[in-house]
Amino acid sequence: MDRLALTGAWQRGAALIVAMLVAALAATVALSLAAGQQQWFSMVEQRRDQVQAQALAQAGVQWARQILFEDARTSRLDYLGEPWALPMPAIPIENGSIEGRIVDAQGLLNVNNLAATTSVGTAERARFERLFARLGLPPATLDAIADWIDPDSAPRPTGAEDAWYAAQPVPMLAANQPIVRTAELALVRGMSAATVSALAPYVAALPEGTKLNVNTAPAAVLAASLNGLAESAVPGVIADRAKKPYSTLPEFRARLPDGTTLDKEEALGVSSDYFIVTVRARQGATQSQARALLKRGGGGWPVVLWQTLE
Repeated sequence: MDRLALTGAWQRGAALIVAMLVAALAATVALSLAAGQQQWFSMVEQRRDQVQAQALAQAGVQWARQILFEDARTSRLDYLGEPWALPMPAIPIENGSIEGRIVDAQGLLNVNNLAATTSVGTAERARFERLFARLGLPPATLDAIADWIDPDSAPRPTGAEDAWYAAQPVPMLAANQPIVRTAELALVRGMSAATVSALAPYVAALPEGTKLNVNTAPAAVLAASLNGLAESAVPGVIADRAKKPYSTLPEFRARLPDGTTLDKEEALGVSSDYFIVTVRARQGATQSQARALLKRGGGGWPVVLWQTLE
């Protein structure tokens, strides 16, 4: 074969190889673009679901406001047999679900009452001491909580003020103002994560001076609010309340077991103004949760004092 023929064969072979390389490159680019497009579609879909889940969760808070508004128009009492107190189970919706519940915040012990110098503050301290004993929590932390809330710089016997917090590995200062959300308790001296978690179902952070609703308080809180109530008698009190809510404090007192007394009757009530709402929504694989503290009163829709969206 002469040189010219060899050169032609080589060129044809090279051209074939180049064509194959170009085809392979084109296929790779096409696959890359397809993968990128699929990833983009997935991100858009996930973001869409996230926005929709958040919108549903926020709509659930408005649902709670309406229920509480309607309740105030029809009843002067607040008790666990009312519609607002019934948890909303997970309701299927297109591509997801929504569920929620309303908790009477005045059925819980108010941590901000611990700093009060009135008789309400004294009564609240006694309730917290009983609750801590019931839960096996360190009572010394009560002074630290009160110091965190009160406006002065004088530490209580087992409390802590600015000097103690400033000397910690992560320096800070005491808040010296009411707690807004109970999660803040994790910053207080002696309040471990386990302590805060154990306390969470029984406490709320509300304006100082609020009354405890005896119709909605959990068994542990109700037991901590009474003197002389035997542990064995607690289920009976809860069962009696479920049959018929207390319409007045004198009625509450009259229906208690013999030997049981109240600390401060003026610190108790049978109705509530503050409620905690939790709503969970799911869209596709995305979930969102809204939590809010609502204040009812004045005849209008409950006011949102704070709201979180996760």
